[in-house]
Amino acid sequence: METYDVVVVGAGPAGSTAAYYIDGLKTLVVDRYDFPRHKACGGGLMSVRDWHLEFENFAKIEKSITSAYSNFILRIYWHQTFITARRFKHFFDQVNRSEFDHLLLQETLKKENVSFRKFTLRTMSRGTLGGKNGYFLSDGEREIFASFVIGADGMLSKVAQFLGNKPRERHMYGTCLEYDIACEKISDDVSVSMGYGSEIGYGWIFPTQKGYYVGIGMVREPRRVMQEYLDEYLAWLVEKGQLPKHHTITRTVGAMLPLRVVQRYCSDGVLLCGDAMGSVNILIGEGIYFAMKSGKIAGQTLSTSRGDLRRRYKENIRSIARSIAFTVYIPPKIFTITFWTIFFRGGKPFENLNMGWFNVCIHFFTRRILHRKPWVPGSYYADEKIEWLGEYDR
Repeated sequence: METYDVVVVGAGPAGSTAAYYIDGLKTLVVDRYDFPRHKACGGGLMSVRDWHLEFENFAKIEKSITSAYSNFILRIYWHQTFITARRFKHFFDQVNRSEFDHLLLQETLKKENVSFRKFTLRTMSRGTLGGKNGYFLSDGEREIFASFVIGADGMLSKVAQFLGNKPRERHMYGTCLEYDIACEKISDDVSVSMGYGSEIGYGWIFPTQKGYYVGIGMVREPRRVMQEYLDEYLAWLVEKGQLPKHHTITRTVGAMLPLRVVQRYCSDGVLLCGDAMGSVNILIGEGIYFAMKSGKIAGQTLSTSRGDLRRRYKENIRSIARSIAFTVYIPPKIFTITFWTIFFRGGKPFENLNMGWFNVCIHFFTRRILHRKPWVPGSYYADEKIEWLGEYDR
């Protein structure tokens, strides 16, 4: 039987980053897919011009990312009513997740202590081998033994279930559906339609190198089939002139988004990070940064010392818990059914009111949430002045 000091389950941004930051331990990264592989998930990298300050692995691959497409203008609608627009020094980069994830994994595999294997985790159990306590991981045919395990295997994590977390109920995750569209671009602007269809969620159109990503994301189960909402939103974008009439839908993808951190995300031998942990900012649906951040913390915590792992990881991960906006402290059922219901479904009366007060809220939101740390020395965003574009709607 093969034995390792650490097995990282999942080779996405969280798992690759965790393995990258593990030093001096024989580490195996496993994933049910070979890489590169398609990822049914958005590729928005928020505040990415500062990522090289936080992630050494990203700094090494940054210039190799060929799919990055930068966005600078954000338009916000309430359903189909224009609210405001902002121009940023830089808003975010849209990347192809197949390329991005593959580059991260390849950079990690340059380390002598890290290897990769295609392996679908079926069962996990605690046990002893050769006098060592650890964990047996099986795909039904092969078995691997590891002293420590890092779970970065997504929202339906087998490692999270091993720690005693129950499967997420419907109100504990959101769903999204997205079209990958090839066409000639009319505009390079990003548009977000909050509360589209009076549902709890929003629609979006993100420019890419080959056209646009057009999608709908919702919390709780929608009243109609999601593709109906997406097709209606697509037709509205064409009517609005934000999407050309002649376009081709090259791919349709869907994904689920955790709405809060799981109850048990660590023990003295197992750590969770990324979507397996629930490290997603539900206000804007951002997950890649928090996946990499939590993966980095998991890898560094394990590398520093193997003793008192649970306490030290909880202490080190607090910065993530604070950044994902209330999800650790407010049960998702209360959060989604009360706050978001009032904000989105109850927001229709505000369409006919003066939105000046809302512009103040939007400015705070874009400055403090979208760009996390403009005060950090060397930040690209330190001198950014977010420009209000007034009645900029076209």
